[in-house]
Amino acid sequence: MAKLSATDSLGGYDKEIGNIRLREVANQSLIAMAIPQGKESKFKNNIKNIFNLKMPSPTKSVKNKDTRLLFTQPDQIFVLMKRVEDPENSMAVTFGESAYITDQTDAWVILEISGESSREALERICQVDLDKNVFQLDGMARTNMEHMSAIIIRKADNTFYLMSASSSAKSFLHAVELSAQHIS
Repeated sequence: MAKLSATDSLGGYDKEIGNIRLREVANQSLIAMAIPQGKESKFKNNIKNIFNLKMPSPTKSVKNKDTRLLFTQPDQIFVLMKRVEDPENSMAVTFGESAYITDQTDAWVILEISGESSREALERICQVDLDKNVFQLDGMARTNMEHMSAIIIRKADNTFYLMSASSSAKSFLHAVELSAQHIS
């Protein structure tokens, strides 16, 4: 019988294009946490007690050393954290009945784009105003890039996380890579 093993959506892609580095981020777990009706206070207390973080706003992620929280819609957040074995179960035990937990790790691809021209490359395919005075550090937005749903997070001055469905990972990578090539 064949043994199954997990693989990264883009096989660990890591490439420099001019002064831009584009790489797949594969060392993260992504958990969706939905808040059951009537459990909002308990959920927010758990977020504070477990992660030592406040709830994120729709336009800004919050983070500590190993964890970043993203507002994805009312009553739901994403938890992006260092990869762990069976994150769904460990979070379900930790949060109990205060959250519905779903492991989204394999459903999303995460690209990191960094470098002096990264913002310029993204401006070609992203509808979000990425001016550093508008889209500030830890800013996040849900948007479309080349007709694919995406989440963008500003991690540092010229570093962004780009998240999209793993089912279209190669098309998403192609769009970002092509944009980087056009400005290099």
